[in-house]
Amino acid sequence: MGVETERKFLVGPGWRETVVRTREVRQGYLTDGPERAVRVRITDGAEAVLTVKGPRRGARRAEFEYPVPLADAEEILAGLCPQPLVLKKRHYLGGRFDGWTVDEFYGSNAGLVLAELDAEDAADVVDLPEWVTEEVTTDLRFDNASLHGRPYPTWATGPAAAPRPLRDPADAELVIFDNDGVLVDSEPIANRVLAALLTEAGFPTSYEDSVRRYMGGTLDRVRAMLRAETGRELPAGFTGHYRARLIEAFERDLRPVSGMAEVLRALSRRGTPFCVASSSPRDRLALGLRVTGLAPFFGDRVYCADDVTRGKPAPDLFLHAAVRMGVDPAHAVVVEDSVPGVDAATAAGMTSIGYAALTPADRLSAATRVVRDTSGLAVELGLKLSE
Repeated sequence: MGVETERKFLVGPGWRETVVRTREVRQGYLTDGPERAVRVRITDGAEAVLTVKGPRRGARRAEFEYPVPLADAEEILAGLCPQPLVLKKRHYLGGRFDGWTVDEFYGSNAGLVLAELDAEDAADVVDLPEWVTEEVTTDLRFDNASLHGRPYPTWATGPAAAPRPLRDPADAELVIFDNDGVLVDSEPIANRVLAALLTEAGFPTSYEDSVRRYMGGTLDRVRAMLRAETGRELPAGFTGHYRARLIEAFERDLRPVSGMAEVLRALSRRGTPFCVASSSPRDRLALGLRVTGLAPFFGDRVYCADDVTRGKPAPDLFLHAAVRMGVDPAHAVVVEDSVPGVDAATAAGMTSIGYAALTPADRLSAATRVVRDTSGLAVELGLKLSE
């Protein structure tokens, strides 16, 4: 009898630097109960296996796996397996993390990232990587068979939750804040730094161009836009230079958005849960919250681009935040100052408040409501800023 020994973990940043190989996985289930699961998996569109798994006993379970013809596997996935399929990128790690894999889910499980240690002695390993945040081995919801029947973004709502119309922001059960330009006044700093570096790299860019084109997105998005438009790549080391200059400028000049601390205090007094979900990498996000004194408001309720596969305008990050906070996405309100952020909130099925302090209000017209300052935000959220 085959035996699978596997431990599963939620992760933070730091694992990507050790990836040595990545494969695309599609899999479906003929049965997906806790006592037994029968799975068909296709990897990289070229290899297919049929797997039978028994009930989990801690980190171990019976497992039998057999190769099957690719054409047969495709037919089974398309015609016999309930949809949607489980879709993920499986990253294999090297160096001192050899034996670890990290699965980044997309499709119906967008927003979930899981690390796995699959080895005979996995159950006995205690020296875990620093990027591991929480073990979920015995939480059956994280089994792929469970994710097939109840995808990650639905956990906060229960199975087959009925869609609901957008709610009054004042009735929000969760407020999700973008960081840059909403909590901290970083966008003028970040866009000045980005415009200067792009110009130095041979892509003439004004501060106004940077705000209009790139605000609210990631450096990967900037890189992709320039590649599509010019056929040229940003120079090697660009990301490192950008972050170094930005950190220096943040330490010197960064301030909280005027009145935002009062909004957070008012939410706390009322007992409305809130968190931050930002396109920034975790180190930059932590720096901004620390420098501005806003970090204590959020504790560990901080979610960022490192937590998901796709950044804004995809809904993954906001859905991930809602799941971790245990709130129905339809009952969450997102406060965003960028077009990609508003689009991400809409795609997640959330109410959105466009914060038009720097971005022209007409560019945020897709938001449910638009405000120009924290006073307007407080009104939309039904808050009293002083008592």
